[in-house]
This record gives sequence, C-alpha cells and structure tokens, in this order.
Amino acid sequence: MQDRFRRLPWRVLSIVGLLFVAAATTFADDATSLARMKKDIFYLASEECQGRGVDTEGINKAADYIANELKAAGLKPGGINGSYFQPFAVNDDQGTVEGETVNTVTLHGPQGQRIDLKMGKDFNVLPMSNSGKVEAPIVFAGYGLQVKSLDYDDFKGVDVAGKIVVVLRRVPRWDNDSAQFGGHKEAHAGWEAKVGNAEVNRAAAVVIVNDASEAAAGDKFFAAVGAGAAGVPVLQLRRGLLDMMLVSGNGTPLREVERDIDRDLKPRSGPLGRWTATIQTKLKRGSYACKNILGVVEGAGPLANETVVIGAHYDHWGFGGAGSLAKDKSIKQIHPGADDNGSGTTAVLELARRFAAMKDRKGRRLVFMFFSGEERGLLGSKFYCNRQPLFPLKDTVAMVNLDMVGRLKTDEAKLKAEGLGTGKGFEELVESINKDFQFVLQKKKGGTGPSDHDSFCKKDIPVLFFWTGIHEDYHRPTDTADRINLPGMLKVAALTEKIITHLGVVEKRPEYVYIAEQTITAGGIGPRLKVGLDYSDETNKGVMIETVTKEGPAAKGGVQPGDRIIAINGQPTMNLNAYMAVMRQQKVGAPLAIVVNRKGMELKLTVTPE
Repeated sequence: MQDRFRRLPWRVLSIVGLLFVAAATTFADDATSLARMKKDIFYLASEECQGRGVDTEGINKAADYIANELKAAGLKPGGINGSYFQPFAVNDDQGTVEGETVNTVTLHGPQGQRIDLKMGKDFNVLPMSNSGKVEAPIVFAGYGLQVKSLDYDDFKGVDVAGKIVVVLRRVPRWDNDSAQFGGHKEAHAGWEAKVGNAEVNRAAAVVIVNDASEAAAGDKFFAAVGAGAAGVPVLQLRRGLLDMMLVSGNGTPLREVERDIDRDLKPRSGPLGRWTATIQTKLKRGSYACKNILGVVEGAGPLANETVVIGAHYDHWGFGGAGSLAKDKSIKQIHPGADDNGSGTTAVLELARRFAAMKDRKGRRLVFMFFSGEERGLLGSKFYCNRQPLFPLKDTVAMVNLDMVGRLKTDEAKLKAEGLGTGKGFEELVESINKDFQFVLQKKKGGTGPSDHDSFCKKDIPVLFFWTGIHEDYHRPTDTADRINLPGMLKVAALTEKIITHLGVVEKRPEYVYIAEQTITAGGIGPRLKVGLDYSDETNKGVMIETVTKEGPAAKGGVQPGDRIIAINGQPTMNLNAYMAVMRQQKVGAPLAIVVNRKGMELKLTVTPE
C-alpha cells in the first residue's frame, strides 16, 4: 500500500502521509456497521419521515434524527448558535390557488356582452401564476413562440404590451417530428418558454389554450407543475371560448387558424376584435423553513484550521410534486427516497461515527454536512457556499459528496466517480485506494453536476462525488429501503473512509484544477453565458447571478456573482422565464448589451455568448 502512494503526484507525503497508511481503517466490524446503517436508512425512508419533502413535517423528524445521531457519536455542533442546524428558507415556485371567489375571469364582448366564467369549468389558474388584477384587451399570439433560428415569431408586429395574451400549447406541426420544430419542439413548447416570451413583450397576463393535438384526447386542464414562477397572472382557458372570440372578432374558427399556421408556418397573431377581459388571481406561495445539519470532528496539529467537508443531501420529494416520476402523479404517494438520498445520508452518518470514535486523531477538521433543498436546485449547499459558509471556504481543502450510493450491483460493482480532475492527483488517489476494493470505476474528471458537490466546485474547491447510478425507482414511490444493497453501501463508505483519512492528513493540500465543462441552458437549446442562476429568487427584480464560470462569456464581459440581469438587448429579464425566453432568441458569437443591477446601481455590459 505504501508503494502505491509513493507514486501519487502529491510528493510531500513524508511522515504525515505515512501516518495515513497506518491510520486508515477498514470496517472491521461489518455486522455492527450494517446494523446501524440498516436502522438509519429504514427510518429515513419510513412513512414517519414522509419522503423528507421540504414542505413536510417528516423532514424535520429526519433532521432531528440525524442531529441526535451526530450528538450520540460525539460530534460537535457545527451549526448556528451552538446547534447542529443552519436554517434557511425555500420559496415555492408553485402557488396554491386560494378559491373561486378571489380568482375570477369576466369576458367583455364587442357588442356589450358580459360573460362571467367559472373556475374549474371554464378556466383554471395555473400554480406558476402570480397574483394580480388585470383589465385589458385580448390579443391572440398563436403558439407564443419566438424562434429566430426558424424565422418564426408570433409576436412580430403585434403590440401586446399591457394586454392579455392568449397562446396555444405546443408548437405547429406537433405530430410531425420530421417537420420544422421537430428538433427542439419540447423546449419551445414548455410553459415557461411561452410565458417568458409574453412577459418579455410586456404582456399583462397570459392565457394558455390546448392546441388541437393536445385536445384530441379531451380539452383537459393541466397543472403545469414544475414550471417556474411567473411575474403575471397565468390561466388556462377552454378551447371553445377562444374559438367563440376568434369567430366573433375575426370570423375564423380556431381549427382553421391552426391549419393555416401548420400549412405555411406563418403566424396569425392579432387582436381578438374588441374583446377585453377582467382577470383577478390570488395564490398563496409557500416559504419553507429548511436547515442544513453540521457535525464536526475537530482537527489537531498544524493542519487543524483547514477543513474537509463530507456531504450528502437528506431531503427528497415528499409526497411527489414537481420532481416525481411516478406513473400517476395525481395520486398523493410518499416518495421514500431510500436511495435518493437516504443512502448517502446513511453512509455519511456512519463515516461520522467512525471518525468521531478515533482517539488522538491528528490532521484537518472534518465537517459532516447534510443538506436540505437539494432536490429544489442544490439550495442548501448553495446557501452554505454563497451566503453563509460556517467554515471559511479559503481553508476548505476538499469536499466529498455521496448521493445515491445504495444500488451497487452485485455482479459488476460499478461505481461512478466524478470530480477526479478537480484536484491534482485525485484520480491517482482514487485508483490506488480502489485496488483494495475492486470497484469498476466509471470516471469523470469534471466536478459540476446535479448534486451538492457542484456548489463547492464552483467555489474553486476540489471535489469528489461517488454514486451507484440511476435506476427504475428513481424519484418514484418504489425507492424503498428494502431495495437497498446494504453491503454495497458499506463498501462505498469504506472506500470513502480511506479517501477522507488521506485528505485529512496529507501535508500538502490538494491543488484545485479548473475543468472546462459543457453546460446546457434550460430547454437544452440556445447560447450560453456560463453563469449559475439563483432559482430560489422570486423577487421579479431581475435574475440573480450566483456563480460566474471562469473564462466564460459572462466573466469576460464583467458580470459578477450577486449581479441581477435586468435586461438583454433592451428586453426586460425580470424573472427566470423572461431571461430564458430572451436567451433562446440570441445567437452564439453575437454580442449582447446586458444591463445588471449591482448593489443598487445599473451597469451596462457587453457579453458575447458561446
């Protein structure tokens, strides 16, 4: 084993490095560890914890359980005010419609008609809607699309500012994948894309109507679950009502309008005669009190003031919601999240116990951190890294993340290892230690991705991320504790223990290496500024920038973390939907005039997207 580590690029192992070889432990008492881990994961995935959704009481029970286990193991509290907790808030982008008496729609016709619509029968208020009251003319804007690459723009030449915009779902020629729009039709068809386009063009409200392809199975109402919060009222209206206004105002039935657009791909947008509407919406949007959990094993010696973070998120999707992949999302079912991420939480708990039990341990401080809000967009780790790092990031030498480590296959023992290029020598370290475990490593050098290590990597901290892969129970009610491979999870924890032991004592701290990685914009299309957005911000005062990729377009143009982008090429970007809509219209290599609000001052910048 010593010979293996002499070949590592970290040359300065000397006496301290050799202490690692002598001190590195194995899970000698497998039976004890397995019993503790089984107890942990069966509790975390139990009905009592209610799927650990941020909007459930069950997640608080899970948090108390984790904190009590850390205390029992002898770890020091690492949270606020001497506690194990670091509180933060999560704002829900899905509102709860309050009732039909405060959510109303009245149509006013060109001949003095007044039609009071009934919620649930004629219209529905979508959860992404903002609260408000609008009285304005109605404008039909086709499918609500602006696609420069296809020279298709439903808003071209149509004044929708301050008006109520009616758009159809999906895109023209939806059922023909070989026709235009086929390549990225899902991206253009998204609720956020349509609402964003309308908001960019300063619409006062957006009304969505099922297109003919969607209505073929019945003119049903849809919840638009998962769509980002809008800055204006957003409704869904029955097709028959739009058809009535089209015939009355323009003399053409809705089905004919759709056929005409499909035939020549030319918009048929315009005012609906002299039809106007009065819309009132009222929704309650929740804010959930969340908390990260931190337990500390203090260091000793010359490295004691440096920190290694070992993390896992403990939240999941509760009873379903936006992240559910259940076959029938309309049924309220607990999503236990045994693998995602009861498994990572369980493994980190076991590691915390073992390191806390070590007598006279030397080396760096170890912080065992359990994040909330990961499923909502890495919110807990972003809060820690961007707003309230309880241990200085400049002294944090590495972060090791475990997320979904409970489904190791017994026949192949494949383990995904990511972040191997973010720390100099990380790949050699993992490969050397793995010789004792014989995992089939599926390696990735980059350290960004959809789990909490991403937040640390974007702060120039070397990261390692281990997981056992996606499976058929992912984000479903069937992700239960009885399906966890406990011995496999223990084996992953054993590998991680040896890595942490090394990171805790190696004399020379790991050197961060920037890895350029391809990022994908929302919807999978469009040019990139290479920034990280704050998806929890719903102020409608601009899009908050959390991170800026080194040497990326935004960095070169002077954009900084904490800036709010409020306009691009003269188009307002007051929320995420509007920002994404504007960016879809841009071209790679074409400079953008960007206005940001930086600490109350407006600055004009030029950024050339990639």
